[in-house]
Amino acid sequence: MSVHAEPLPQNRRQPQLALLLAVLGIPGCTVAWSLPAGGFWIGVPLSIAAIVIGVRARATASPSGRRIATAAIVLGAIEILFMATWTVAG
Repeated sequence: MSVHAEPLPQNRRQPQLALLLAVLGIPGCTVAWSLPAGGFWIGVPLSIAAIVIGVRARATASPSGRRIATAAIVLGAIEILFMATWTVAG
């Protein structure tokens, strides 16, 4: 008797990873601003990674994963807009 197991999807953790990167980008965009080069070397790369992984995860994620990925995309975009506004205003 043969048991055929379906392989687990490789991207089941991608929405959570995207949200983690977006949440880690918050202090990178705010607290790290006083460091040399500001949040450009911490916050922006984390935000961009959160957006990229979130967009890729939305394509094949479950409905709950899609919501998490969307939250990560929105949070990453807000962080980038915050950095751009802070740069122009400062």
